[in-house]
Amino acid sequence: MNNTPRWFFVLLFAGITGCNDEGLVAPPTTLIKPTLQSIQAVVFNNCSTPSCHGAGGKGGLILIEGQSYGQLVNQQSIGDGDHSPKFYRIKPFSVDSSFLYIKLTNPHSPSQGDRMPQTSSPLPQNVIDAIRQWIGQGAKNN
Repeated sequence: MNNTPRWFFVLLFAGITGCNDEGLVAPPTTLIKPTLQSIQAVVFNNCSTPSCHGAGGKGGLILIEGQSYGQLVNQQSIGDGDHSPKFYRIKPFSVDSSFLYIKLTNPHSPSQGDRMPQTSSPLPQNVIDAIRQWIGQGAKNN
């Protein structure tokens, strides 16, 4: 009988096959949809560790499932450096004014902190594209 844990097959089916110090990471071929549910499963759940955006929430941001939407959408950022007015963490229909997208692609200045995720390689382009599309379509709670 195969000794591989069942959770491995669930993750493999979801397209998540690797891990780093902070948790699971998505390979470049990960299937992701531009929906909160898909982004939560592929990205945010991996960021909601105690040392990142779990209950303690670095930058005051908690990405735990069931809390991430309220923490992100139409909420002003507290870590966007000297930008005035403050960015929103996610501003529906406005990708370039959404601090989450900026942090995933290229922070504008050192005062905005590091590109996310901090402890691993940048997210695959298809994942970033899905997040961009989700925000551009209004960042619905779907």
